[in-house]
Amino acid sequence: MRRAIGSYEIDDDPARVDPAAAVAFLTTQAYWGRWRGEPDIRRQIAGAWRVTGAYDQAGAMVGFARAFGDGGSAYLADVYVLPAHRGAGLGQAIVAMIVEGGPGAGLRWMLHTADAHGLYRRFGFASPSERYLERPGRDGAPGQPAANGYRELVGGTGPLSGDRVRLEPLGPRHVPGLLTAAGQDPSLYQWVLVPQDEPGMRRHVEAALAARNLGMAVPFAVVRRADETVIGATRFHQLDYWVRPDPSGLPDTCEIGYTWLAREALQTGANTEMKRLMLTHAFETWGVRSVCLHTDVRNQRSRDAIERIGGVFEGVLRSHRSAVDQTPRDSARFSITAAEWPSVKRRLAGLTARYEAGAARRQAAGPHPR
Repeated sequence: MRRAIGSYEIDDDPARVDPAAAVAFLTTQAYWGRWRGEPDIRRQIAGAWRVTGAYDQAGAMVGFARAFGDGGSAYLADVYVLPAHRGAGLGQAIVAMIVEGGPGAGLRWMLHTADAHGLYRRFGFASPSERYLERPGRDGAPGQPAANGYRELVGGTGPLSGDRVRLEPLGPRHVPGLLTAAGQDPSLYQWVLVPQDEPGMRRHVEAALAARNLGMAVPFAVVRRADETVIGATRFHQLDYWVRPDPSGLPDTCEIGYTWLAREALQTGANTEMKRLMLTHAFETWGVRSVCLHTDVRNQRSRDAIERIGGVFEGVLRSHRSAVDQTPRDSARFSITAAEWPSVKRRLAGLTARYEAGAARRQAAGPHPR
């Protein structure tokens, strides 16, 4: 079955599938199933019940999906479109052909996905009822940590405690404190999403927790230890696990982001300590190879703060993410590698000592507004 979509063609002919193209994407760009190597992916494609590809004018495969089933029910897997070809409706066309075309019509379909929920809802996919049960693999797939490994090794991270702040695993209980902190000066958050109403903040926290449950993020509430006040939030995200024969279940790279602080917490050493706690955990507990930080290219205050702690500017990623106003955002990218971590750690210690000396001088001079 073939169907034209603009200058592209959607085709469910198994003989036309390019396994090498699928391997190239699934082992380097997909966030799911990264434990698989080329032999695993080729075997899964060869044994698929149905496959569908998207092909450009030159015949190159730029999108793909596979399914396996028993004729009564089917599971949809490995749906992707290469980034350069997104926005042309190829994802929707691929899913339509494999799910609603030919023998797929009328079957009971299942899938797991952390994104594109709106796409799949168009084809009748929805969250399962209370009758649905699932037993994760006891030992994971070949070469992959146990299914519960993420929650034990990464998802359970925290709290991370310093002298000034404590990073607590984020939860619904933090919503009131986050709202109070965010309301001190909303003008600070021109470049970062910080909800100003209770429903919005609750949805924001729920989204962060959903990302944590999917193994995609480790979100924290930032608590000032002196008075146990919530003063902001931050998180690890974009956790990446490299394909290796002896996976540890720990990420190889990650990003620190979604960071914001209340007005009263600025220039108090809180941000420096937060970054020290997170970077120490990333490099010394997880053993990551690098940590990156992105910020809106227009956010000079954030860029200066990242450079101050030792982040190395790598360049600008154009239309990288959605800005607060939902327009495409150019991001300034910074990173710290494992080789650079010892010097960055000393730099952070120096910044902390400077804050402590300043605080001591202010205390000696008498009462001063925070």
